[in-house]
Amino acid sequence: MVEDVLRDCARAYPFRALSLRYFNPIGADPLLRTGPRPQARGPVMNEIMEAARNGRTFSITGTDWPTRDGSGLRDYIHVWDLARAHVQAVRRFDAVLPVDGSCGYDAVDVGTGRGTTVIELLAAFRGVTGRPLDVARTAARPGDLAGIHTRSERCRELLQWAPTLSLEDAIRDAVRWTNARDGSTSTAERGLGGR
Repeated sequence: MVEDVLRDCARAYPFRALSLRYFNPIGADPLLRTGPRPQARGPVMNEIMEAARNGRTFSITGTDWPTRDGSGLRDYIHVWDLARAHVQAVRRFDAVLPVDGSCGYDAVDVGTGRGTTVIELLAAFRGVTGRPLDVARTAARPGDLAGIHTRSERCRELLQWAPTLSLEDAIRDAVRWTNARDGSTSTAERGLGGR
């Protein structure tokens, strides 16, 4: 709806706007200035980290989707790559939406362009942290989708941007941030504090 409002304003007034669409940012600032906040429920990465920290079972919701391994597929992007995309959107704004152009509004998808399943995300988490994680397979939640990932070719072309950080980089930075936030020093590079 916001995109419709912006598009209408661009048609009616001397107004320009560029929307960036993204879905599953994970990770933290590699320099540890900011990162994810602890949440009881929320993004899958937070839930995985909390399960690992507290020795709880992580539930994979839905395991019979038409994906590579039956678990949901999403386009996880490192927040630092996402921040770089925003900077490029500001830098390239006039090139993407020229003042004398016919359209004052556009929207682009920002992502890796490939999907990662929940089971693949868990495997990457275990690989980065070395932590075992109890996993339960449960039924899909109402309204869930089998998968979604971006088609980011337009973003790469218009913003002259491409993601440079891996899924493992995002997990490593999120864990490092969480450990630094919680004052954990013995497991600063691998694992999480707690049990």
